Amino acid sequence: MTYRRRSQFYLFSITLIASALWVHANNKPNIVFVLVDDMPWWGTSVAQMEGNPQSTSKYRVTPNIERIAEKGMTFSNAYAAAGMCAPSRCSIQTGLSPARHLFSGNSNFGESAPDEVFYEVKRKDRDSLLIEPSPIGTLRDEFLTIGEALKKQGYATAHVGKWHVYGGGPERHGYDVSDGETSNTEGSPKKSEIDPEDPKRIFSMTDKAMQFIKTQHQARKPFFVQISHYAEHSKQMSLPETLDAMLELDSIAAIESEGAKKQASTHGAAVRDMDAAIGQVLDLLDQLRIRDNTYVIVTSDNGKNLYNGAESILRGDKWWLWEAGIRVPFVAEGPGITPRSRSSINIVNYDLLPTFYEMAGGNARLLEKEIDGRSLLPVLKQSGSSDFTDRALFFHYPHLRESTPHSAIIKGDYKLYSFYEIPEQPHLYKLSEDLGETKNLASQLPEKTRELLNEMNAYFNRVGAYFPKTNPDAKPGETPFDPESRMPPLARRL
Repeated sequence: MTYRRRSQFYLFSITLIASALWVHANNKPNIVFVLVDDMPWWGTSVAQMEGNPQSTSKYRVTPNIERIAEKGMTFSNAYAAAGMCAPSRCSIQTGLSPARHLFSGNSNFGESAPDEVFYEVKRKDRDSLLIEPSPIGTLRDEFLTIGEALKKQGYATAHVGKWHVYGGGPERHGYDVSDGETSNTEGSPKKSEIDPEDPKRIFSMTDKAMQFIKTQHQARKPFFVQISHYAEHSKQMSLPETLDAMLELDSIAAIESEGAKKQASTHGAAVRDMDAAIGQVLDLLDQLRIRDNTYVIVTSDNGKNLYNGAESILRGDKWWLWEAGIRVPFVAEGPGITPRSRSSINIVNYDLLPTFYEMAGGNARLLEKEIDGRSLLPVLKQSGSSDFTDRALFFHYPHLRESTPHSAIIKGDYKLYSFYEIPEQPHLYKLSEDLGETKNLASQLPEKTRELLNEMNAYFNRVGAYFPKTNPDAKPGETPFDPESRMPPLARRL
């Protein structure tokens, strides 16, 4: 073979290999992940549990989230890893539970985060029965993140909106494009800084995400974008016309309590604007003809106890591990997902890292050896769910802020709590029959209680979780936490 023919052959071979790599990259699915802030389990017009009116809201209008549910799968038993935003968001990024990553509470943020957990009696807690461990309030460089994992698979990555896990911001942790190290502040600006056409920055962050999508589509590069909304966190904001439309709904007009009416309308308006922005993204995916090759996932960073009229049922609130604090909405569409499908498997948001990694073509099994999450892709594609049949989910909040130190385990139908001020009084509930957590079964089912308690403690010891300690200087006669009086079931409070 002559030099010229060899050169032509080598050039042809290189072109074939490059073309094959281009086709492979171009065929990889895109991923759009929408994270809502503080949305209750029932916070959309999609029934999270089929036939259960308590899992949706007649005070909310979310036609675009309905579009996703129509085209994809809705999970009835989806959980946030924590009852507040920052620890939950750290779990999303790392695939680790708060017990393992130690960013288990909302404090010691950013530069003030300690290198190691320590114990300190704060002035407000000096009479408490327990001393809490300090959380490490930053995303540490040692943890693999979604952005870093997907860049390994050749993806362009973006994170727009609320970050709130510090650590130097998204671009230090694998994201090509971001809004920087944002927290709650950017979503609740001073009145002088509020753009009336961009409440909660809903539309500007969506525009930025859409520009990123267009750029990557033109470059024929697969992409991951997290659109991390500030809605519906505190200080509700919406377009004036959206709020007017909410107040005209018969369901809201019929609310007798002015306080409840205001809450339902203002939260509903913020969510309706956010839903409209989600619709803009879906429309763009349709226009670019890439929606069928794009996964779109919508969920919340934690739950919250907001007004839902007679349909209210979940116990607890934000900051707590009761169902109201951690049960969240979850809908997903994308290639291989059957339209209008449903799953009742217990999932948690630390499953998202391995899920996205496997969607991108990575071997999630390799990741799962080092993290707590499991890929949901087999469940989404209904190709197998045996790995989830006997699986336990773990929740750990050993702190005193806004709550009492407590932990929980969910396995199958059962959920068990350990409250550290009353360790001899575990609380066991069968969620399939008692979603409102009204009946403690611990004394009736001692073997199940013991089994779950042992499994939970074994996990915490294995991952190096920290626990509260007894306060030797506690106020004499200080009354231990009583769940039945301090945080009774919602059914008894209404």
